[in-house]
Amino acid sequence: MCVVHMRVQCSDRFSEMIVDDVEHTELTIESILGTALLEVFDIVHVENVTVQQSSEGNDEEWGRRAE
Repeated sequence: MCVVHMRVQCSDRFSEMIVDDVEHTELTIESILGTALLEVFDIVHVENVTVQQSSEGNDEEWGRRAE
């Protein structure tokens, strides 16, 4: 069994998240991610998908320059 932990961050300018429907966004990400991982693994269990708005300061934490 493999355990994969991921943290994905997109800059605000590319965000397609609908702020009023965070739950739907999380479920969509869970579905797409699960489908993609099934190409590599036989069994996939995706849990704890959380979507939150990020500030520009977080871009710098990831080694990218905030524009």
